[in-house]
Amino acid sequence: MTKRTIGSMALVFAAALLGGGCTRIGPGYGGIKVSMAGSARGVEDAPVTTGWVFYNPLLSSVYEWPLFVQQVVWSHNVNEGNPVNEEITFTNADQMQIAVDVSLAYRLELSKLPQFFVMFRTDNMKQFTDGYLRSLTRDKFNEAAGKYHIEEIMGDNGPFLAEVKTALQRDLTPIGVQLQSQFGIVGAPRPPPSVIEAINMKLQAVQIAQQKQNEVVQMEAEAKKAVAQANGQAQAILAVATAQAEANRKLAESLTANLVAYKQLEKWDGKLPQVSGGATPFINLQR
Repeated sequence: MTKRTIGSMALVFAAALLGGGCTRIGPGYGGIKVSMAGSARGVEDAPVTTGWVFYNPLLSSVYEWPLFVQQVVWSHNVNEGNPVNEEITFTNADQMQIAVDVSLAYRLELSKLPQFFVMFRTDNMKQFTDGYLRSLTRDKFNEAAGKYHIEEIMGDNGPFLAEVKTALQRDLTPIGVQLQSQFGIVGAPRPPPSVIEAINMKLQAVQIAQQKQNEVVQMEAEAKKAVAQANGQAQAILAVATAQAEANRKLAESLTANLVAYKQLEKWDGKLPQVSGGATPFINLQR
């Protein structure tokens, strides 16, 4: 290799070193500049926010991430999210394997982008979401589920999900990942078919028992109504009888010999009997 050739190569290399590059970080994004050589190699202390960033492409690189909310659904439905089964499975306190579809939302903190880069060495958000984040979420579901029975997962599972989210956030905070309010199970959890059948049978038994209880209550109400009606009728009959007895008593007290004679006279037509025996007529003609 001639001296001229070596000199030309040196000039090209020097020009490359002196040359620079630039990139633009748009609104809603944040980035960092990473030095690849020299005594200051590594992630720069201050994250880059928005605007133009100048750097030497031979000595440094710029990484960029979205700072707005990211949403994801891990589902067994190949028509939702990625075209593969991404359901999350875990084992609960009853040693049942349960599958769920999970939905969550998160965002990155600008101030912690260097920590995020140091851990993952990439700005590929899809790789982070469907890789590390999904695996960590599955681990937290497994850790929490061991404390909960099937009724606490199939029914009111608020405490269960709150525990999973708290544990997940605890591990994500150091790398600047903040979970949002959207976090939960999409649809119903899917335990083994035998468990679903047992739950349905239990619900059916509860419904039948409730129906029978309602029938008993109805029969008791009808019996009480019949008793009330009978008591009412008895009271009415008693009241009529009492009133009639009272009337008879007063009538009996008012019947004197003179009143009886007077009533007889009222009904007499003035004619004596045509045939009479030895009996005395009922009318006393003497004063």
